[in-house]
Amino acid sequence: MQETCGDRPMLGAVLVAQGALDNIGLDTGLTMQAKSGEQLGETLVGLGIICRPELDRAVAHQSGWKLEEEMGFGTGLRAAIEQRHRYRRDFLASFR
Repeated sequence: MQETCGDRPMLGAVLVAQGALDNIGLDTGLTMQAKSGEQLGETLVGLGIICRPELDRAVAHQSGWKLEEEMGFGTGLRAAIEQRHRYRRDFLASFR
């Protein structure tokens, strides 16, 4: 897989490097993206392979931005959602 496009890292490479995605998930997403014509990140979220916070973080990294965590009400909610999604993803992967 190509790692960069110009000076920006490819989204799939960022997601794999962050541990949000493995190569099988990436291949599945790329295959479905080719059929649907959607953006890769939206395809991966739609398939349940990654969650929205993981996509947000990867797109920010890809663009050279830094996301700042909000403080106050709901602090920790994003991490809880991601953890729940990882458990679900790992559970479903055990059936492959």
